[in-house]
Amino acid sequence: MAESRHAIQLNRRQLLATATGAALTFSGCTPRPEAEPQPTTSRSDVPIRIAMVGTSEEADIVSRSWSSIDEQPLAITPVPLARGNTERQTMDRLIAETSKSDLVIYPLLAVPELVHAEAIVPISEDQFEAMQTETGELYSAVRNGAARYADEFIGMPLGANQPALLSTAEVPPLASWDDYDRWVSKDLGGKANEPLAEGWAASMFLWRAASTISQGWLFSRNDFKPTLNEEAYVDALQQMIKTAAHYPEQRQTPAEIWGSIQSGDLMGGIGFAKNSSADEAEVGVSNLPGTDDKNRLLLDPYSPVISLSAMCRQSAVSKRLMDWITGGDGSEAIRRQISSVTTTRAMVQSEIAAEPRRQSAYETWLTQRLRTPVTLPPLQLFDAGEYYSVLDSAILEAIDGKIKAKPALDRVAKQWDAITERVGREKQLSAWRRAQGLRA
Repeated sequence: MAESRHAIQLNRRQLLATATGAALTFSGCTPRPEAEPQPTTSRSDVPIRIAMVGTSEEADIVSRSWSSIDEQPLAITPVPLARGNTERQTMDRLIAETSKSDLVIYPLLAVPELVHAEAIVPISEDQFEAMQTETGELYSAVRNGAARYADEFIGMPLGANQPALLSTAEVPPLASWDDYDRWVSKDLGGKANEPLAEGWAASMFLWRAASTISQGWLFSRNDFKPTLNEEAYVDALQQMIKTAAHYPEQRQTPAEIWGSIQSGDLMGGIGFAKNSSADEAEVGVSNLPGTDDKNRLLLDPYSPVISLSAMCRQSAVSKRLMDWITGGDGSEAIRRQISSVTTTRAMVQSEIAAEPRRQSAYETWLTQRLRTPVTLPPLQLFDAGEYYSVLDSAILEAIDGKIKAKPALDRVAKQWDAITERVGREKQLSAWRRAQGLRA
């Protein structure tokens, strides 16, 4: 049923594209053309059209920052997308808006859908290297785990928040999650938290699992059967449930945890720090328990990326904006004001000299963490939001004591397999292989 539903939607888009003179085709997993849209002469009176997953306030921040360095206006269409959103029409709207735009800003989990719809086009290796030379080299983790898909450069990463151990007190060596549990319960008296709010619990569970699992990840390599109900994942969830019992009852997001630490309500925990935090209360930042720079790093599936639309009218200036927004002069205001946008590249010396600013402890830590060369694929699948939501709900139920760890993950595995069957096993296996940098 899912295959036919997707086919109907794609045929409808094809008709729309034909009616508007578009040259898009939605032929499934056929190879995409290597050629990029040819550069056109930019006109300062023609807005650069951007489809942006985010809020209207975030769109205004991008527009104001760009206007400070360039007179060409931006026409940004916000596309709201909450974490764990499972509505098919949200992804369909993103694809439709991309077909009317020059650029698109979207979360990592949407990559397979946009690639399958041929709504975005890759950047040639030469062009990508030229962009890095201009503004600075991407850190290894985002270059390998976010900029590339199916062995092609599909966009420029805008952000890559990573969970850090945060504390206002001295932290003893924490070699394991058992050590972390003792630290939270005994040293901090439970005045700590980790991201367990709705929409965040699934990511926190996956980050915990990624720090302990050394081989394989989420699905079997050959038949795409879920593996997250195996012993290592169950152990990770059991440990998570145990520690969550020490936390305050309120479930918080990473930003809320940071605010609670700043206010003194919490003494520590796990979260992200705001990029504008250099002048705030001093907070120690370090790796999660059991994590070192040799671990495989997992990016948040909602990390933002910017890509060139297949319908781009102004490719030259659009590429310049892509490069600018990820670290060019004047883009610092975006990283200060939009929490999902972070440092992703080593800035060239000219910008550092132009905008001297003391980094926060979190930013300093993040730049080192993002140098990790080996990454795990986030949930880059068709209907990825549904896979994510199913996991998020089960983790929350387990933490609330409504279900044990093993039955919870057994249920998720069964639901994931049902989604896979509906979408198409070979189709999902192909997307998963591409997410690991392989050509399907």
